[in-house]
Amino acid sequence: MSEKYRTTRRAYLKGATAAGVAGLVGLSTSASGQGGPIPMGSILPITGNLSAYGSGMQAAVNQAVQDVNDAGGPLGRNINMTNTDSQTQPSRGIQQYNSLVNEQNIVGFVGAASSGVSVPLAQNVAADQVMQMSNASTSPALAEIGYNEDESLKFFGRTAPNDGQQGIVMGQILNDDQFIGASNAAFLYVNNPYGQGLAEKASEQFQGETVGMVGYDEQATDYTSTLDQVYSNDPDAVGFIGYPGNGRTILNQWQNGGYGGQWVLSEGLNDPQFLQELSNITSGMYVASPNPEQTQGRTTFEEKLGEQASTLFAPHAYDGLFLMALAMEAGGEATGTAIAQNIRSVSRPEGGDGGQTTTGDGGENIVTVGEFQKGKDLIANGADINYQGASSPVNLNESLEPLNQFAILQVADDGSLETLETIPRSFFEGKL
Repeated sequence: MSEKYRTTRRAYLKGATAAGVAGLVGLSTSASGQGGPIPMGSILPITGNLSAYGSGMQAAVNQAVQDVNDAGGPLGRNINMTNTDSQTQPSRGIQQYNSLVNEQNIVGFVGAASSGVSVPLAQNVAADQVMQMSNASTSPALAEIGYNEDESLKFFGRTAPNDGQQGIVMGQILNDDQFIGASNAAFLYVNNPYGQGLAEKASEQFQGETVGMVGYDEQATDYTSTLDQVYSNDPDAVGFIGYPGNGRTILNQWQNGGYGGQWVLSEGLNDPQFLQELSNITSGMYVASPNPEQTQGRTTFEEKLGEQASTLFAPHAYDGLFLMALAMEAGGEATGTAIAQNIRSVSRPEGGDGGQTTTGDGGENIVTVGEFQKGKDLIANGADINYQGASSPVNLNESLEPLNQFAILQVADDGSLETLETIPRSFFEGKL
């Protein structure tokens, strides 16, 4: 979409007043002028159903900003970060996005976390020429959203894996006799793009009979009738895709109702506090979760963030911001378009397919956590960059998303997790 459309849309949303237009021009000049700060943002779940993860994600983004700025920033300019709270609600996420675009004139942002919030944002980013890098939105639908009009450029990317992978793993847990080996199963999912998309993928992978697909309302407080519906056909097992906020109520009512059956939990429920607080209920349940390979930068990330480094998808938030900064440096300008054009190339080995761990460059072109100055030096010397991040080797594919290694986990009596099987990235190639 043209720059004219972008300006018109922002001016309209700010209000068609002379002061509003003057403010817009001033912000635009600051964003593109030499030496001025580069406006960027985050839209993360500080409150709401994903609040267990939001503060860790935001701390990771802010650490990336600090690391980038300590090295002089992209193109010798500091990143000016504005953090916002999505409240895990699409309407609030859209409100925060419009504010960031039209008042801060951001060129890119990290977020949102839930797919339900990310999908409506991703539908606008190409028109606004703003780069969106989600750290935790895993809906398969997002692989196809965020393109410009001629589909030559994608303005939505993510450092989190596509849920097509997780659906394969959940299906394997349900299918395999060494885990559950169910002959039939029902799927209970939060009624948003993340929940529905993952439930459908898991059901497709399940080799037995799916006897129920039940969505639940995040705003409800009593899920007895929902559980009755899930168990109406007496399933052997239940695949549960949800968040800790509702999950506490659902699992307590499941136990109190004596429904029975074995449960497989999605990564959205892989929160240590949640699993430990409900350990008398969650013990013995299975969890399908990303388990990306450790990189050299992961240790550095853990040292920088401390306890918050273990927050689900916090490393991915760090990588999203750092990759955008590298892409601006490589593109030679601080714009969303430059990020979209260059972010894949700085994420992976030259000629890599986005799925293999490739270090054939001997490591001299690898840039990792805290090494923004090294990235700048490589770019200045005309060298390619292979960013290997806090979350994984990243390696973005054509849809600007990585494949991740996964793990099949089981909850122990104390609520801790035991790894039963690790599934390498190579297993998923060609299966999405």
